[in-house]
Amino acid sequence: MSRSENIDNRNFAIDTCCPTPNEIRLAEVRARNYWTKNGARFGANPIYLAVVASKIFPSEVQLLWPKLINSQTTASYFSQRRGFSNLQLKGIMIFDTRVGRLVGSCGYISVDTPPLGRVARFDDYFARYIGFGNWN
Repeated sequence: MSRSENIDNRNFAIDTCCPTPNEIRLAEVRARNYWTKNGARFGANPIYLAVVASKIFPSEVQLLWPKLINSQTTASYFSQRRGFSNLQLKGIMIFDTRVGRLVGSCGYISVDTPPLGRVARFDDYFARYIGFGNWN
């Protein structure tokens, strides 16, 4: 991470999630492959990557409305005035580049995500958002 790189300090996590074992395995493989291919161009910081592991359905999130209105990053949802049926929730897992694996079996639910490659906050982690890890 270069000194001039902007970090989005808003918390992109609105809740936690625990993807299925298969989703976790695939997210870890995607993050590991991405880091092997692109790690040298980013350097050692931040040490975390945020990778999409799953799609979350609004019905799976308890008390979703209060979480949306209290979120720091749901502006696009509110600007489009869409109902819950159109809400695109993503399950984000955090990958530790130092040890080459995910930091745990649970991650975070995000409505909006930062641009690909941008460093942003997901709860207690500052991570480079790589989406599904299939971009260069």
